[in-house]
Amino acid sequence: MSTAPSPALTRLAGIEWMRGVAAFGVICIHAGLAVHNHTTTAAGILLPDLFGFAVSFFLVTAFFFAIRAEEKAWLSWADWSQRHAWRLLVPFVFWSGVYLALHVGKLLLHHQGHELAAIFQDPADLILKGGTSLALYFLPLVFVGLVLIHLLAGTLKRLPSWALALAFIAALVLRALWAEHGIDHLHSPSLSEAPLKLALGLIEYGIRCLPLIFAAMLLARHLPPPSIRIAYPFIIAGAIYLIVPQFLSPPACAADSVLGTGAFLLAWGLSGLLPASKWAVTVGLFSYGVYLVHQVFLELIQMVYPDRAPAGVIVILVITTAVYILSMLTVAVASRGGFMMRSIFGLK
Repeated sequence: MSTAPSPALTRLAGIEWMRGVAAFGVICIHAGLAVHNHTTTAAGILLPDLFGFAVSFFLVTAFFFAIRAEEKAWLSWADWSQRHAWRLLVPFVFWSGVYLALHVGKLLLHHQGHELAAIFQDPADLILKGGTSLALYFLPLVFVGLVLIHLLAGTLKRLPSWALALAFIAALVLRALWAEHGIDHLHSPSLSEAPLKLALGLIEYGIRCLPLIFAAMLLARHLPPPSIRIAYPFIIAGAIYLIVPQFLSPPACAADSVLGTGAFLLAWGLSGLLPASKWAVTVGLFSYGVYLVHQVFLELIQMVYPDRAPAGVIVILVITTAVYILSMLTVAVASRGGFMMRSIFGLK
């Protein structure tokens, strides 16, 4: 698969590089798995806080470009479903199976077969989280967000900016209310039937996505094209959004919006400074596949890593770097495969 930069991508090198940084950050957050979750306080808290923007950035970016695409041409639900099934559902099903098989294999290897029943006790939770993976919950989460965007595309286009801002605030309130009153019902024994729990889980995902959708809509409507002239104000604004929450924690319902918007603004500003390059496009293109495959390498490292002294920041960063490189190489090989291979790794 060619990685030559397209005209649309070359103007947004900052977005592509930030996708790579976010993928690295996701690995760093999950790297504790490789050391049996035996880390120092600095490694277990400082690094996850440092890269806490990663998933929020991926969500805001996905919603931003989905909104831009909806504004250009509205697809029928059949065409829309076909496009996103290969991009999201195929990787989700495949990698859910991979990580479930890995988990079952580890239990059998360690003579813990009696724990297998617990894995399949809650099929709805298993589906929503992507088997026993660390990160695959992101795929049904972003899929629900994209469904909402397609459903609301006409309404979003007609709403004035002040109404979108009010809708954003209302969505934050709804998310706070759900966290306060709705989440307990999702895990209540009285709702043990899988279809109902699955429906409630998808509603929860939709409520989480709504503030980010309205934020992405405002960004799509008002952001000027990246340029040197506006680069530094956006970089400074994005840095403020990312740094201030480390000292003044925003409400839990707004954390995704603050961090995701901050990382996006920073990347947008950098797009006005960073030159277009094949490397930027490749890093951005492969980041999704890196997100999908990285846990395989963390699991392999765990099998040989001695569970002794807690792993510190340096050890976690070394593991993260190694896994990132191995994941990038794996996706690069997959990009040269056939249609199904590219689909499994989320490559267009």
